[in-house]
Amino acid sequence: MSALFPCDDDLVLCSLLAMAKSFVASLLFVALGMPAPAAAAAPAPLILKPTSAWQVDYADERCRLGRQFGEGKQTVLLFMDRFGPSEYFRLTIAGQVVKTFVEKGDADIQFGPTEEEQQLAFLKGNLGKEPALVFSGSARIAPPSAAELLAIKNRGKTEWVVIQPISEDRQKAVRHLRVGKPLRKPVMLETGSMRAPLAALDTCIDNLLTSWGVDVERHKTLSRKVTPLKSPDKWIMPSDYPNEMLSAGQPALVSFRLSIGPDGVPAACHIQATTRPKEFDNAVCKSVMRRARFSPALDAQGQPLASYYQNNVYFALP
Repeated sequence: MSALFPCDDDLVLCSLLAMAKSFVASLLFVALGMPAPAAAAAPAPLILKPTSAWQVDYADERCRLGRQFGEGKQTVLLFMDRFGPSEYFRLTIAGQVVKTFVEKGDADIQFGPTEEEQQLAFLKGNLGKEPALVFSGSARIAPPSAAELLAIKNRGKTEWVVIQPISEDRQKAVRHLRVGKPLRKPVMLETGSMRAPLAALDTCIDNLLTSWGVDVERHKTLSRKVTPLKSPDKWIMPSDYPNEMLSAGQPALVSFRLSIGPDGVPAACHIQATTRPKEFDNAVCKSVMRRARFSPALDAQGQPLASYYQNNVYFALP
């Protein structure tokens, strides 16, 4: 079966609403006054300092912010990919120190010291020969507030929820990225202030949109974004799973972009990122071009204009 996970800011965050259930077993101590066992102390994180400057990679379909931390067997590569104008990015963290036997789940991530910890869905993967945590949703340096999460939970399938932007002061206050679960020993990457790196990523995105034929200035004051006429979860069906990949038990995560004309009809499909063979890319574009239709974007004067739509598809077996 397949699932459509939006790349847009608020829609991706549905994964943050999952609540963990706990079970507590009670013990009967025969001897009166027997002290309860002490809770095990959380292991101290492995702290890694940067061993390269921040680098911004300009690609045809995404902008990538990257940096290296640590040395030798403790080398870690951090990548933050952005596929359009947004505070959100997709994280990839690679290196031997993030090796895990957990195939997928939620990881504990914190841009500290002041931002809240957040849980992000990940898949175990590889970056070249290095083990990697590949995050299947989008993240930003702080999770939405409790009120914003509640609004996301209660909204309709095509309804947008406005998430308050993160201020420059909060971006400047970041000093590290901490990764906890699923790692046995947490890892802390000393990023330093994130304001300048994120500003460089914003500049890259403006150039990227221009290369797509998007009017960047008109898009900064849209009165309406491109809006699906029907829920995106109807665009990809279980029957769209490529047969050869289904037989091989292959999962995949595919990010795509649609060029949307002023009439709301997709003009072209572009694969922005993919984790698996081209069969998945072809299946995604064929399906969304056939089924996806939109209300077009409107500028500040209410006039329709050419724009784009982005989303992710996660192909997974039950």
